[in-house]
Amino acid sequence: MGVVNVMDQLMLNIVVVAEAANPGLWGSFVNFLANVLQLINNITNNYGLSVVLFTILMRLVLLPLDLKARASTKKINELQPLLKEINEKYKYDPDKRNRKTAELYQKHGVNPLGGCLPLLIQIPIFFALFAALRQISSMELGSFLIDVIKHHDPSIIPVLDQITKAVESSSAIKQRMVDIIPQLFIRTDLPIVDQMKEIAGAENVSLLLEAIKNISNQEIYSFLNAQYGAYRFLWIKNIWIADSPLVSVVGRPIELFSNEWNGLFILPILAGVTSYYQTKLANASSGNQQTSGFTAIFPILSVWFTAMYTAAFGVYWVTNNIFQIIQQIVYNRTNSPKGEGVKS
Repeated sequence: MGVVNVMDQLMLNIVVVAEAANPGLWGSFVNFLANVLQLINNITNNYGLSVVLFTILMRLVLLPLDLKARASTKKINELQPLLKEINEKYKYDPDKRNRKTAELYQKHGVNPLGGCLPLLIQIPIFFALFAALRQISSMELGSFLIDVIKHHDPSIIPVLDQITKAVESSSAIKQRMVDIIPQLFIRTDLPIVDQMKEIAGAENVSLLLEAIKNISNQEIYSFLNAQYGAYRFLWIKNIWIADSPLVSVVGRPIELFSNEWNGLFILPILAGVTSYYQTKLANASSGNQQTSGFTAIFPILSVWFTAMYTAAFGVYWVTNNIFQIIQQIVYNRTNSPKGEGVKS
């Protein structure tokens, strides 16, 4: 589980930097994405399907920019013979070479940076989506586990309410109970436990920890099936936990492929395969033969990201890859090379 925390912290640090740059705008954008996803889920009542539809919606919104970038890249590729001539002719005169190159781009209406625009837009969207999924994940998983505790032992409800009130009114603890509870289901020897005991009373916190300890994975799974069908998606039992046979539906470490597994590592495998194919298609389309290293590394990173984070994030990643693969195939077929390059 340590690797999960490292990955989560890395992504969170990037999100924090973005938020610090413009907290109002960033927070509004993250909340907007979260609200759109929640709105879709109100219709589908299944978070996995909602993430699929949300991803497709985002890709459709970006489609005009993406097509414009592809057209720009295609023009630049067609200009390569002329660019090569300029480079050869003025290789000892950099100023004139740059001027002639700029004139060539201007003559043919090409923006050499046009192909970067969708990527520049997608980077903040990616991290905002990560933040939105993290926000929803914390709220949903925490609320679910609080309901599990109350269902397991109704007598603990007043104690839990007292702890919640004390924690969320304290300036010493920066987390909400919905963020803390999932951590306590995995480990109870956390520094925050001592802080909770100081502000909410050691006896109250001990009663809560004992209640959590007595809740079995099977009881949680049964409650999930009975009350939280929106969390299930295909083979995944809880969309807010990693698609892994090594963790239970609340993220507790378990023996490999025990009957309490949350997933089967299918999403990470799909992420790796689709990332490899999508990257290979994109490189072939652009005529770039110098990215074999990236073609190999990116699928590995995709597997790592989707294995370490929530299944909801994995569903987004795989859906995004599949959409881009289909888009690339359609684009290649409708914009196949027609022979000669551009003439000066």
